[in-house]
Amino acid sequence: MSVLGVHNAHDAGAAIVHRGEVLSAVNEERFTRRKNDVGFPMHSIRHVIGASECETDFVAVPWIGGSALVSRIFPGMEEKRRRLWRKEGRKQSRTVMHLSNALYNLTLNQEPRWFWRGLGKGLGGSVISKRLAGLGINKRIRFVEHHAAHAASAYYSSGFKEALVITLDGAGDGLSGSVSTGDNGDLKRINEFKASASLGVLYGAATLACDMRYSEDEGKLMSLAAYSYPAEIPELSNISRYDERARQLVSGSRVRYEFLLAEYMKDHILWKYNREAFAYAVQKHLEEQVLKIVRQHIKETGIRNIAVAGGIFSNIIVNMLINEMAEVKDLFVFPQMGDGGLALGSAYYVDFQENGTFNRNQVDSIYYGPEYGEGEIEDVLKKYKKKGSISYERKRDIASHAADVLAEDKIVLWFQGRMEYGPRALGNRSVLALPNNPSNRDEANMIIKKRPYFQPFASTMLEEEAKALLSPCKGKNRFMTVGYRVKPDRFGELVAASHIDMTTRPQMLGKENPMYRNLLLRIKKKTGTGALLNTSFNKHGMPIVMTPEDALWTLENTGARYLAIGNFFVEKKGR
Repeated sequence: MSVLGVHNAHDAGAAIVHRGEVLSAVNEERFTRRKNDVGFPMHSIRHVIGASECETDFVAVPWIGGSALVSRIFPGMEEKRRRLWRKEGRKQSRTVMHLSNALYNLTLNQEPRWFWRGLGKGLGGSVISKRLAGLGINKRIRFVEHHAAHAASAYYSSGFKEALVITLDGAGDGLSGSVSTGDNGDLKRINEFKASASLGVLYGAATLACDMRYSEDEGKLMSLAAYSYPAEIPELSNISRYDERARQLVSGSRVRYEFLLAEYMKDHILWKYNREAFAYAVQKHLEEQVLKIVRQHIKETGIRNIAVAGGIFSNIIVNMLINEMAEVKDLFVFPQMGDGGLALGSAYYVDFQENGTFNRNQVDSIYYGPEYGEGEIEDVLKKYKKKGSISYERKRDIASHAADVLAEDKIVLWFQGRMEYGPRALGNRSVLALPNNPSNRDEANMIIKKRPYFQPFASTMLEEEAKALLSPCKGKNRFMTVGYRVKPDRFGELVAASHIDMTTRPQMLGKENPMYRNLLLRIKKKTGTGALLNTSFNKHGMPIVMTPEDALWTLENTGARYLAIGNFFVEKKGR
């Protein structure tokens, strides 16, 4: 008995779970090439069903009302909202912002709950059923509340028998967060936070105030914060803070709509500070509130294994500070922590309810996406060779050849095996370079990524080397979800893959990816350190590449020169 998870709002996607095991999971953006794509994930559903080759018994749908309901009934409205987030449409007038804010104040907490759930399951369920029927899928739909899906994604992939499960994000089904306990597969909610006092909306609005994109550039705000002297902004507490006595996120502000809140921040806060100091204060405020939530609920429950999901936990510095807490025994961050992980979370949730199978092993590999055979790859290579834009050669040991090129301080695009699930490149769709030369960071930015100066690159390191490079090195981190401090005497070895605050976002590579591990072992022989700068294989503003065609297009349309794809090494001509 397997469960198909379908998320059809922003960052749409699909997944299939069978008795606690993930068979396939992917997001729609990879097929449409539209980052964080919204709407019905037709391509994703077709792929996961085809890849899984099993009959599905239930369809699990996360997110009952609110934005998800709007997306289901009026997909054009959600698409317009997405364009505003990405700064692709005309900026709204203050009048429209105030009207939207008034509507948000009425509906954001989705009360009464029975009304929104009835509307979401009835009207929303009817729309989804018709779309699924168009794909030949006529199965019973089970709706899963937004934060229950986030909690399930974290808990059922963590491997913890007993865990404190925390979710925090912008908003979903009237909430901006929840706290649950997990015990041998059973999830029990012990606290929840209303959407009207959302820390996620505060952080996203601050990102907008700094002229960045909402629900996409929050990582840039976090990175910018490291460039400031310490700064405090007391007004942030009025927007959202955690009240330990009430055990609630509280707000003294009536400004809820992210665009109006961003304008409020510009008018009343940001004008008094430089952008770096503002980013520092917002980041510090978020850290303090999240740590209060974690610390208090550990004290109340006595549970020290922490599993987290939701967009706020894409903040690797927040995760680093949780991981370093003396009260925390072990931390697991679900690798597709944002709403892109809801399809899998809802499938996990329904799978356990129906099958009762609890997987006690922590997920250590999330290569859940498509893969391509040598024939499919060579067909694309022949097409580009015929155009005269590339030359290529089949290599007996592609890892060895790529290591030789990397050792010459060249940048290599790396395309292998099944595509990673989630926002991080984990060695199958990656841009790679040596991490000990700071010019490689600048070169990667110039030829392909075009990131702002303050945004760092991540690293991959052999798991057995992590303790020698990082301090403290608590737990394992397969998925680049937690920041770590680089030892001062080893910083030069990771300088191109670290931030100005001497932190890095590492992938600690075990045996889950043999070819990539072979590459790292060869790099260790050549340089003495089994580590690489690793960033996602995509052109700026686009999703990570999925197909060989995507890879060759990116090679051709950026300043990159070398590509290792399957067993073929490709060199672009005319450079």
